[in-house]
Amino acid sequence: MEKVESQEQIDSLCEIARVVWHETYDPLLPDGQVEYMLDKFQSDHAVKAQMKAQGYRYYLIKIEGKPAGFVGFSPRYENREEMFLSKIYLLPEYHGTGAVSQAFALVEKETREEGLSKIRLTVNKGNEHAIGVYSHYGFQVEEQVKSDIGSGYVMDDYVMVKEL
Repeated sequence: MEKVESQEQIDSLCEIARVVWHETYDPLLPDGQVEYMLDKFQSDHAVKAQMKAQGYRYYLIKIEGKPAGFVGFSPRYENREEMFLSKIYLLPEYHGTGAVSQAFALVEKETREEGLSKIRLTVNKGNEHAIGVYSHYGFQVEEQVKSDIGSGYVMDDYVMVKEL
């Protein structure tokens, strides 16, 4: 795990997001929504704003020295006494390497160090693979939410929570 601090690391993170989001969400979302969401949530300007204004911490997952994925989280996001796990993505060729376990371990460690006892995340209802992974790591569906994200697009998600 490598804390994201440089422009090169942000560029790697954004490229990983582009690959993973298109693979995951193109079959689930209307045309144009993936590009819209990438710009809104995982572009250079969005990542920098999240880190500066919302307390996001990003870590690149590196395997054999190469960026393989990333995790992003924010303690006390929206003034909640919990950790918000915003993003955890791994390039397909690195599935099954144990990298996701290490990412979850990092998030749990940071959550405890912040004095928090809950991790919250949102996941697209159609993303069965991710829902299965989160369930495997102890997350449970708490509620369903639909969020208008602008330009006529909606995110239809489950909110999943893990108590530590």
